[in-house]
Amino acid sequence: MALVMLGIALGIIYMSKCGSPIHPALMLMIGAISFIMGSAFFDSRGADQVKSLIGGGVIALSSTFVIVSIAGSVMYAIYGVNDSPFPYSWETLVSMLAVCMVASMIILEFVLYRLRS
Repeated sequence: MALVMLGIALGIIYMSKCGSPIHPALMLMIGAISFIMGSAFFDSRGADQVKSLIGGGVIALSSTFVIVSIAGSVMYAIYGVNDSPFPYSWETLVSMLAVCMVASMIILEFVLYRLRS
């Protein structure tokens, strides 16, 4: 979970400076597939049509954002921004990963606490 959080953060940095790393047609295809799978999932769980479509839309938006952000982080790691090499040292990356690990543990405990009550 921490690696995904770090990938999303670096992907957002890349997208803010260089734009989208994935062609819009591919983003639309990812969103469409995620929407269909999410709607089918909620429909199989017994949700009515409106809730199934809303759930599929939420899954489509979030999964498309995560996939595009992680693709951006890979582009950022390989090419950097403005033709500069990757700007972070290994110490900074390890520190960022440690912060993401702590944040993911806090989020996980919060979610598990909410599910238990």
